[in-house]
Amino acid sequence: MEWFSIWWNSLGLIGQIMAGAAIPMTVIMLLQLVLMIIGIGFGGDADTDADDADVEANYDTAPSEASNSGNTSVFRIFTIRGIVAFFAIGGWAGLAALTAGLHPFWALQVSLFAGVCALLLAAIAIKLALKMQTSGNINIKNAMSKEADVYIRIPSKRSDTGKVTMLLQERFVELDAVTDSDVDLMPNSKVKVVAITDGDCLVVSPLDESESDK
Repeated sequence: MEWFSIWWNSLGLIGQIMAGAAIPMTVIMLLQLVLMIIGIGFGGDADTDADDADVEANYDTAPSEASNSGNTSVFRIFTIRGIVAFFAIGGWAGLAALTAGLHPFWALQVSLFAGVCALLLAAIAIKLALKMQTSGNINIKNAMSKEADVYIRIPSKRSDTGKVTMLLQERFVELDAVTDSDVDLMPNSKVKVVAITDGDCLVVSPLDESESDK
Protein backbone atom coordinates (compact mmCIF):
# COMPACT_ATOMS: atom_id res chain seq x y z
CA MET A 1 0.00 0.00 0.00
CA GLU A 2 2.99 2.29 -0.38
CA TRP A 3 1.46 3.83 -3.50
CA PHE A 4 -1.61 4.79 -1.48
CA SER A 5 0.52 6.50 1.19
CA ILE A 6 2.41 8.44 -1.46
CA TRP A 7 -0.83 9.45 -3.18
CA TRP A 8 -2.51 10.37 0.11
CA ASN A 9 0.37 12.53 1.31
CA SER A 10 0.44 14.35 -2.02
CA LEU A 11 -3.15 15.52 -1.65
CA GLY A 12 -2.76 18.13 1.04
CA LEU A 13 -5.32 18.77 3.77
CA ILE A 14 -8.25 19.79 1.55
CA GLY A 15 -7.61 16.92 -0.85
CA GLN A 16 -7.43 14.46 2.02
CA ILE A 17 -10.77 15.70 3.36
CA MET A 18 -12.34 15.27 -0.08
CA ALA A 19 -10.82 11.81 -0.52
CA GLY A 20 -11.87 10.84 3.01
CA ALA A 21 -15.46 11.62 2.03
CA ALA A 22 -15.35 10.27 -1.51
CA ILE A 23 -13.75 6.86 -0.96
CA PRO A 24 -16.10 5.36 1.67
CA MET A 25 -19.16 6.95 0.08
CA THR A 26 -18.22 5.48 -3.29
CA VAL A 27 -18.00 2.03 -1.70
CA ILE A 28 -21.43 2.53 -0.12
CA MET A 29 -22.88 3.77 -3.41
CA LEU A 30 -21.59 0.72 -5.26
CA LEU A 31 -23.01 -1.61 -2.60
CA GLN A 32 -26.38 0.13 -2.89
CA LEU A 33 -26.26 -0.33 -6.66
CA VAL A 34 -25.47 -4.04 -6.36
CA LEU A 35 -28.26 -4.57 -3.81
CA MET A 36 -30.70 -2.67 -6.00
CA ILE A 37 -29.80 -4.78 -9.03
CA ILE A 38 -30.36 -8.05 -7.16
CA GLY A 39 -33.60 -6.72 -5.71
CA ILE A 40 -32.70 -6.28 -2.04
CA GLY A 41 -31.82 -2.72 -1.41
CA PHE A 42 -34.33 -0.22 -2.70
CA GLY A 43 -34.88 0.21 1.00
CA GLY A 44 -36.10 2.80 3.38
CA ASP A 45 -34.94 5.99 1.75
CA ALA A 46 -36.08 5.99 -1.81
CA ASP A 47 -35.29 9.59 -2.50
CA THR A 48 -37.77 11.18 -4.65
CA ASP A 49 -40.99 12.98 -4.99
CA ALA A 50 -42.87 10.06 -6.48
CA ASP A 51 -46.37 11.36 -5.90
CA ASP A 52 -47.16 11.00 -9.60
CA ALA A 53 -45.99 7.41 -9.57
CA ASP A 54 -47.21 5.90 -6.33
CA VAL A 55 -50.71 5.19 -5.14
CA GLU A 56 -52.19 8.52 -4.11
CA ALA A 57 -53.33 8.22 -0.49
CA ASN A 58 -54.40 11.36 1.34
CA TYR A 59 -55.71 11.19 4.87
CA ASP A 60 -58.89 13.26 5.00
CA THR A 61 -58.09 15.13 8.21
CA ALA A 62 -54.41 15.76 7.56
CA PRO A 63 -53.71 19.48 8.19
CA SER A 64 -51.97 21.86 5.80
CA GLU A 65 -51.88 19.58 2.80
CA ALA A 66 -50.08 22.00 0.50
CA SER A 67 -47.44 22.77 3.10
CA ASN A 68 -47.02 19.08 3.81
CA SER A 69 -46.29 18.31 0.16
CA GLY A 70 -43.55 20.91 0.00
CA ASN A 71 -41.89 19.65 3.17
CA THR A 72 -41.89 16.02 2.12
CA SER A 73 -40.42 16.90 -1.27
CA VAL A 74 -37.43 18.43 0.48
CA PHE A 75 -37.03 15.40 2.77
CA ARG A 76 -37.10 13.09 -0.24
CA ILE A 77 -34.07 14.83 -1.70
CA PHE A 78 -32.03 14.92 1.51
CA THR A 79 -32.05 11.21 2.27
CA ILE A 80 -29.32 8.62 2.55
CA ARG A 81 -28.89 7.86 -1.15
CA GLY A 82 -28.76 11.52 -2.07
CA ILE A 83 -26.25 12.31 0.66
CA VAL A 84 -24.06 9.36 -0.37
CA ALA A 85 -24.11 10.59 -3.98
CA PHE A 86 -23.35 14.15 -2.84
CA PHE A 87 -20.18 13.18 -0.99
CA ALA A 88 -19.02 10.54 -3.47
CA ILE A 89 -19.42 12.55 -6.66
CA GLY A 90 -18.60 15.88 -5.03
CA GLY A 91 -15.46 14.49 -3.43
CA TRP A 92 -14.08 13.01 -6.64
CA ALA A 93 -14.95 16.16 -8.62
CA GLY A 94 -13.10 18.30 -6.09
CA LEU A 95 -10.09 16.00 -6.18
CA ALA A 96 -10.05 16.15 -9.97
CA ALA A 97 -10.14 19.94 -9.82
CA LEU A 98 -7.25 20.04 -7.33
CA THR A 99 -5.24 17.60 -9.43
CA ALA A 100 -5.82 19.83 -12.46
CA GLY A 101 -4.17 22.69 -10.56
CA LEU A 102 -7.27 24.66 -9.61
CA HIS A 103 -7.02 26.84 -6.50
CA PRO A 104 -8.47 25.04 -3.43
CA PHE A 105 -11.25 27.64 -3.09
CA TRP A 106 -12.46 26.99 -6.64
CA ALA A 107 -11.95 23.27 -6.24
CA LEU A 108 -14.36 23.42 -3.30
CA GLN A 109 -16.90 25.23 -5.47
CA VAL A 110 -16.57 22.54 -8.13
CA SER A 111 -16.99 19.90 -5.44
CA LEU A 112 -20.15 21.52 -4.05
CA PHE A 113 -21.66 22.03 -7.50
CA ALA A 114 -21.00 18.43 -8.54
CA GLY A 115 -22.34 17.16 -5.22
CA VAL A 116 -25.60 19.09 -5.55
CA CYS A 117 -26.01 17.86 -9.13
CA ALA A 118 -25.47 14.28 -7.93
CA LEU A 119 -28.03 14.82 -5.14
CA LEU A 120 -30.67 15.96 -7.61
CA LEU A 121 -29.85 13.31 -10.21
CA ALA A 122 -30.14 10.57 -7.57
CA ALA A 123 -33.60 11.87 -6.66
CA ILE A 124 -34.69 11.97 -10.31
CA ALA A 125 -33.30 8.49 -11.03
CA ILE A 126 -35.13 6.86 -8.13
CA LYS A 127 -38.31 8.76 -9.00
CA LEU A 128 -38.22 7.21 -12.46
CA ALA A 129 -37.48 3.78 -11.00
CA LEU A 130 -40.38 4.05 -8.58
CA LYS A 131 -42.65 5.24 -11.37
CA MET A 132 -41.84 2.15 -13.43
CA GLN A 133 -42.14 -0.20 -10.46
CA THR A 134 -45.48 1.19 -9.28
CA SER A 135 -47.13 1.32 -12.69
CA GLY A 136 -50.03 -1.05 -13.11
CA ASN A 137 -52.99 -1.83 -10.94
CA ILE A 138 -52.23 -1.79 -7.23
CA ASN A 139 -54.96 -2.85 -4.83
CA ILE A 140 -54.13 -1.06 -1.62
CA LYS A 141 -56.35 -3.47 0.32
CA ASN A 142 -53.63 -6.08 -0.17
CA ALA A 143 -51.39 -4.04 2.13
CA MET A 144 -53.47 -5.06 5.16
CA SER A 145 -51.42 -6.84 7.86
CA LYS A 146 -48.21 -6.48 5.88
CA GLU A 147 -44.95 -5.07 7.22
CA ALA A 148 -43.45 -1.84 5.91
CA ASP A 149 -40.55 0.54 6.50
CA VAL A 150 -41.13 4.13 7.53
CA TYR A 151 -39.69 6.38 4.83
CA ILE A 152 -40.85 9.83 5.98
CA ARG A 153 -41.63 10.40 9.67
CA ILE A 154 -45.20 9.57 10.65
CA PRO A 155 -46.45 11.98 13.36
CA SER A 156 -48.26 10.53 16.37
CA LYS A 157 -52.03 10.41 16.89
CA ARG A 158 -52.85 10.91 13.21
CA SER A 159 -51.74 14.54 13.47
CA ASP A 160 -50.28 14.37 9.95
CA THR A 161 -49.33 11.93 7.24
CA GLY A 162 -45.98 10.31 6.64
CA LYS A 163 -44.75 7.74 4.14
CA VAL A 164 -43.92 4.06 4.20
CA THR A 165 -42.30 1.82 1.61
CA MET A 166 -43.17 -1.83 1.15
CA LEU A 167 -43.40 -4.69 -1.31
CA LEU A 168 -46.96 -4.92 -2.59
CA GLN A 169 -48.02 -7.22 -5.40
CA GLU A 170 -44.35 -7.84 -6.19
CA ARG A 171 -43.71 -4.12 -6.60
CA PHE A 172 -41.81 -1.74 -4.36
CA VAL A 173 -44.25 1.06 -3.54
CA GLU A 174 -44.38 4.22 -1.46
CA LEU A 175 -47.66 4.95 0.32
CA ASP A 176 -49.11 7.56 2.67
CA ALA A 177 -49.55 6.44 6.26
CA VAL A 178 -50.80 7.64 9.63
CA THR A 179 -50.52 6.12 13.08
CA ASP A 180 -52.51 5.99 16.31
CA SER A 181 -49.28 5.55 18.26
CA ASP A 182 -48.46 7.96 21.09
CA VAL A 183 -45.03 8.64 19.61
CA ASP A 184 -43.80 9.64 16.17
CA LEU A 185 -42.63 6.77 13.97
CA MET A 186 -39.18 7.59 12.68
CA PRO A 187 -37.62 6.76 9.29
CA ASN A 188 -36.30 3.21 8.81
CA SER A 189 -38.39 1.83 11.68
CA LYS A 190 -40.49 -1.27 11.04
CA VAL A 191 -44.27 -1.00 11.14
CA LYS A 192 -47.29 -3.14 10.40
CA VAL A 193 -50.43 -2.11 8.54
CA VAL A 194 -53.38 -2.42 10.92
CA ALA A 195 -56.09 -0.59 8.97
CA ILE A 196 -56.81 1.38 5.80
CA THR A 197 -58.80 4.62 5.85
CA ASP A 198 -61.57 5.53 3.44
CA GLY A 199 -59.05 7.78 1.70
CA ASP A 200 -56.77 4.80 1.00
CA CYS A 201 -54.26 5.90 3.61
CA LEU A 202 -52.55 3.17 5.62
CA VAL A 203 -52.87 3.10 9.39
CA VAL A 204 -49.71 1.58 10.84
CA SER A 205 -48.38 0.58 14.24
CA PRO A 206 -44.82 -0.06 15.39
CA LEU A 207 -44.05 -3.69 14.66
CA ASP A 208 -43.35 -4.63 18.27
CA GLU A 209 -46.54 -2.88 19.41
CA SER A 210 -48.72 -4.52 16.76
CA GLU A 211 -47.24 -7.91 17.62
CA SER A 212 -47.94 -7.41 21.33
CA ASP A 213 -51.59 -6.71 20.59
CA LYS A 214 -52.09 -10.23 19.29
